[in-house]
Amino acid sequence: MDLLPVELVRIVYQYCDLPTVTALRLASRKFADIGYDYLLLDHFAVVEWRDDVQRLQSIARHDRLLGKPRSLVFHLAKVDVGRAQETTSLHQWLRCREGHDFIQEGWSRYHKLEERATLVAPLHTRQSVLEATLKRLPNLEVVDINFTKNPYGIDLFDQVFPYHHCRKQDRLRASKDLDAILSALPHARLQSLSIDQVPLELFRHPDARQRWFDCAQTFAGLSRLDLVLDIPRQMGPASRSRAINGLGRVLQSANNVTHLRLAFHTYHAPAEKFELSFRALFAGDFTYKRLTDLKLEGISCSEEDLKSFLLRHSPTLERLRLGGRGLAKPLELSIGGIHLHNGRWRSLFTGLKEKLTALQRFHLEGDIESGDAYTRTREVWDFLPVVSDDWNTVHQEDGFEGWYKKSASRCKENFDSLGLERFLISGGPWPMFIKYGNTSAYPSPYSSPGQSGSSSPVDSPSPTSSGTFSSFGSPAPSV
Repeated sequence: MDLLPVELVRIVYQYCDLPTVTALRLASRKFADIGYDYLLLDHFAVVEWRDDVQRLQSIARHDRLLGKPRSLVFHLAKVDVGRAQETTSLHQWLRCREGHDFIQEGWSRYHKLEERATLVAPLHTRQSVLEATLKRLPNLEVVDINFTKNPYGIDLFDQVFPYHHCRKQDRLRASKDLDAILSALPHARLQSLSIDQVPLELFRHPDARQRWFDCAQTFAGLSRLDLVLDIPRQMGPASRSRAINGLGRVLQSANNVTHLRLAFHTYHAPAEKFELSFRALFAGDFTYKRLTDLKLEGISCSEEDLKSFLLRHSPTLERLRLGGRGLAKPLELSIGGIHLHNGRWRSLFTGLKEKLTALQRFHLEGDIESGDAYTRTREVWDFLPVVSDDWNTVHQEDGFEGWYKKSASRCKENFDSLGLERFLISGGPWPMFIKYGNTSAYPSPYSSPGQSGSSSPVDSPSPTSSGTFSSFGSPAPSV
């Protein structure tokens, strides 16, 4: 076997899992030497029930392995045991499974992992070790800190973590863990940073926000930034203003990003939107010179403020997403939409029509509203997702989840944004939309007498058996 060319041996290793790599390295010195590069994946995960910080430190001290990690993920999510047990039992009943042993095995494994976690020092107590370790990882490019994904590797919990009420977060512990990680980031040369639940109040506390400010050089090197802000239950006007000021300073330090996602989630009231002023957030007319992909989710803003922010990025903006899943449960429609507390959606999109010169894709998702709740001109809509965050086509699910969504859609006006995408990019007349789950269309007050109920074939699809045409921009009918 030692006579095999090195290139051929590397090809063999590429098709081996870790146990096979370990066994194959025992074949000879040559195989052992070549196999070093395959002992570790590029992706390294840190969980709280295993001493992964110590493992990462050992890798950083190894001359041949320290260049291997390129992506580092911190799994910091915790489960609410009581609510999770109710959810898993309900899932098994709804799907008619013989799932008692499956549930028992899953929870038994969870309790064993939690016992192991008590033997591992908390992440925030390992700050100095983390700093020294990240400083020695020359090829680290991606850091992902998540509080919402299953960290246990238990199949049963894959049913649990998509439900936000089945997760719990100790805000003080989460803040300390984030501080420890952020303290180590100035020593890393990152390209991507993602945090899926950042307590907003961190940006008003002097010490905490200073740690974010100290990472300015790291943020300046980012090409992708994904931040989901967790809104506290109570925050006074002064604290809110200071937090927005701190967040804006962090966002402005990431002035070279090409991909930006900014979402606001209100866990104590999932359907609420966070009132945001882009002018206050960015202290004026700040512009990302290289921004190509933008996603905004869960905010309430004014038409003119949003329009001004988008038009500033028209020379480079290629893909735009407004709204998203938010904190919707797996069987619910998206609730991470955008509300205009001042202005109208039709006016906004008419003002953006063919002015976003680089735009190639556009997507609108979730509960889209504008106007006051007590006026006739209020707009209330639900836009269904047609593409994923990676811009891959989303198909309607079959089975229980698909049935629930189709049933729920009969109670609301549900649309997709394909016609609006064509309107923004190619121009033409205002699009008509397919209205899912309804048997009759109602006219738009913005349409001319001969225009209501018809549209250009370029700007809208043909009606199907599951829907009819309606115009986005007309007031929502009473249900």
